[in-house]
Amino acid sequence: MPKGGRKSTTWEPGWNGGKTKLIRVPIVLEHDVLAYARAVDSKLINDKSRHIPMLKGDFLQEFTLGLIQRYIEFKRRNYHPNQNSRKLDISTRAWDELRKFQKLVQEFPELLQD
Repeated sequence: MPKGGRKSTTWEPGWNGGKTKLIRVPIVLEHDVLAYARAVDSKLINDKSRHIPMLKGDFLQEFTLGLIQRYIEFKRRNYHPNQNSRKLDISTRAWDELRKFQKLVQEFPELLQD
């Protein structure tokens, strides 16, 4: 005799991306991780899509720009004055590539997609 219990449900899946997996994340990151997952999931078209879109206002864009800013502040705090400059100057040629990358992430993040 089979045991009782529900064999099927009428609930719709909560995610567009298909099957889910249980993961462990630090509690302090719970809301950020879920917000990011929901944002990415809302942009998925079908189960086979593995591409994570990077649109203006996207989590990855804000995260990247934040990291660049934190790096600049770190360099500013740990800058040792020398004979050429008393304070950090990010307009020098040594900073060109970082500024180009920062501008690309700010203005044209879609160019970084596959």
